[in-house]
Amino acid sequence: MVAADLEVLKDSFISRSGKTKQLFIYVEPGKLDQAGWAMDCLKRAMKWDERRFGLELDLDQYKIVAVGDFNSGAMENKGLNIFNTKYVLARSRYRHRRRLPEHRPRGAHEYFHNWTGNRVTCRDWFQLSLKKA
Repeated sequence: MVAADLEVLKDSFISRSGKTKQLFIYVEPGKLDQAGWAMDCLKRAMKWDERRFGLELDLDQYKIVAVGDFNSGAMENKGLNIFNTKYVLARSRYRHRRRLPEHRPRGAHEYFHNWTGNRVTCRDWFQLSLKKA
């Protein structure tokens, strides 16, 4: 649960089976214009997961909260990801860049935990450091 004075960006995603999934990104006041990047990343992760693994979001809605004082990088909870703003928010001038490593993988990484917990796995012991990097 998150309790705060937040603004919300709402959108939806049509799954492969035709179901509408409601998407919400909650941010601190004054940062709503930076939430579009996170929404785009979430929708691309959902589409990739459907295409690559055939896994649709198993919930009717999915939420992301991004606040500056979250003391960890991110946390996955079923249907709710909590992020430090530096990992998912971007100003509009950066949205055209598809490869901002500090933004896109983190959002996708936490979303992929939603389905099977630790499906984001390690190939070998060396990659253990990548597990929560």
